[in-house]
Amino acid sequence: MTDENTRGSGSLTPRDATEADTQRDALNPSPDGVANWLVRGVARGHGNMAIAIAVVASFAVVGVLIVGLGLLITHVLEHGSIGVWDHHVSQWLDRRRTRQWDRITGDITDVADTFEVAGVGAVVTIFLLFRRWGRRAFLLVAGLAIELSVFLAANKIVARPRPAVSHLGGTPSTFSFPSGHTAATVVLYGGIAVIVTVASSRRWPRITMWALAVVLAVAVGLSRVYRGEHYPTDVLSGLLLGVGSLSAGIFIIRVAGVNRSTISKSTKIQISPASAGRANQAAP
Repeated sequence: MTDENTRGSGSLTPRDATEADTQRDALNPSPDGVANWLVRGVARGHGNMAIAIAVVASFAVVGVLIVGLGLLITHVLEHGSIGVWDHHVSQWLDRRRTRQWDRITGDITDVADTFEVAGVGAVVTIFLLFRRWGRRAFLLVAGLAIELSVFLAANKIVARPRPAVSHLGGTPSTFSFPSGHTAATVVLYGGIAVIVTVASSRRWPRITMWALAVVLAVAVGLSRVYRGEHYPTDVLSGLLLGVGSLSAGIFIIRVAGVNRSTISKSTKIQISPASAGRANQAAP
């Protein structure tokens, strides 16, 4: 297969050096980036330790942000105009429900249920592993792991009751803040959009996937408010949690990329010119 045919095939691998350089900012670490600093400066070249630090630091940063926002909403903003708006929107939608919208929002919220999100994430990850994308295949795993762990911690600490309106469908045993459905949708489909952006140089697949990610996140968020499961600020916080978790996943993948490049360079250094010359003389 020629180089030109490979470029037009939409392969899920960089097609030339120029494209690889263009894609470096997405999932590959930059030479002077934070990922490189973490591996070489903080972890002293120990790649696995750097990955562990990246995971813990990502959880801590995103967790503090979301928990702090939740406490601000429930203890300060709840008694002001934002709190009034939160309750007003939930009650306004509760009085205007229709059978058709009940069904539509039920179908939309099913897209972001735990089983569906885990299933889609697993299929995409396995597909990328078969395409030999290595560490990049674990972007969704890393992002969803951060999202779930922060969600559970923030949900328990903030402990915001769900809206005092009738709830459609089954109500989870968790609290209202933040919207886990919304956050998981952002991580899953936003992560797929990142992968498509890195994998393809074509404009339309990129635009289509990003548009789908945005539409699904907004639709799921609105559906959760309509069905009485969350306040609007819960959904907005879920969007923020999703963006933060996806960014954390990208950072972890970059740190893992520094780990791989460090091992590769170390292997090359161990093969000295002298030993390479002796190997050539011994060769038949």
